[in-house]
Amino acid sequence: MNKPNSILVKIVLGVFLFLGGSLSFGQAIFKGTIVDIETDEAIPYATVFLANTTIGASTDEKGKFSLYMPEGNYEVIIRMLGYEGITFNLPASMVQPQGYKFMLVAVDEELEQLDVKESRDPAWYRNLDDFKRYFLGTSLNSRSTVILNEMSMILDDQSEPGKLIASSRDILKLETTNLGYRLDYLLNDFRYDYRGGLVTYSGFPLFIPDTTLSKRKQRRVERNRLEAYYGSMQHFIRSLYYGKTVAEGYEIRRFYRKEDPEHAGKFIDSVATEPITSLAIMKNRDRREFLEFSDYILVTYQNESESPLYVQGMGRGTRKSQTSIMSLTVDSVEIFENGSLSDPFGIVVEGYIGWERVGDLLPIDYYPETEPKRGLQ
Repeated sequence: MNKPNSILVKIVLGVFLFLGGSLSFGQAIFKGTIVDIETDEAIPYATVFLANTTIGASTDEKGKFSLYMPEGNYEVIIRMLGYEGITFNLPASMVQPQGYKFMLVAVDEELEQLDVKESRDPAWYRNLDDFKRYFLGTSLNSRSTVILNEMSMILDDQSEPGKLIASSRDILKLETTNLGYRLDYLLNDFRYDYRGGLVTYSGFPLFIPDTTLSKRKQRRVERNRLEAYYGSMQHFIRSLYYGKTVAEGYEIRRFYRKEDPEHAGKFIDSVATEPITSLAIMKNRDRREFLEFSDYILVTYQNESESPLYVQGMGRGTRKSQTSIMSLTVDSVEIFENGSLSDPFGIVVEGYIGWERVGDLLPIDYYPETEPKRGLQ
């Protein structure tokens, strides 16, 4: 999986220019101007948003925009019809107060289009079902999530035998009814390996809250958001950042995995007897927090039971806690107060948190107003 280009790489490539100034820290105002690279003319109505948040804006008639950027690490997305988009990583602590100038490159708009009313063959619909299962997920929230423009999808199970590769001609429009959001999801990559059962996907969603809900429906949505948040990756990373994993209901243990010498392709797993605290896997460097460990860790969230949908096909009943296995693909990953990571591909997750997919996502600027409660369903 390719990691997002760094801000320095973007500068070298001349995609955008920095207007000058010194570094800021913590929360910031991210502002700038978007122009045509050939004419230097302003581009009005371009979209700028912080991926995985509810924070976005459009440029005005002079091509200017301004966004409030809370402390954390973000993928910034810039899009305009008829131009190549820009995607880059930017921590709030690195935002320059004087702003930026982004230069977009025009593209040929004579792109091949497929009539959305054109019929698809049965294989396309089977692939669509698989895509929904492994991208949206199979949880209760996922089952209530709808792709509004699914006919824009390209579903390919022929280019690489045994794999389903998905892309979209347009930004995917999703509705997560249970959680009260509409998502504009820029799908970067999706692959499902039928043989190995491995799913990889990446993308950049903008969350748009549904402001038309009645008070009764809004209360139900808030309850659903609480349930989705507690025990999620976002909640776990925030708990690590504040050193409150135990108080928030998490138990962490060392987890060991080695190849089974008698059965090729299988493994022997073992778990350490004693739990560890967040101090054992966290490093503080210059007031910055890093997650750092070798092998694996077993993370158990003790304040919620498993969903019955999770254990379907496992041949067992639900357990009173949710367990996940995590490993690092890099030596260490910086974590931020809002639950974001310096490298979104730096952690591989199996188990319960890995089962929760796009249908259970919340924006990283979501913060619950109540404390976690044992048995919240």
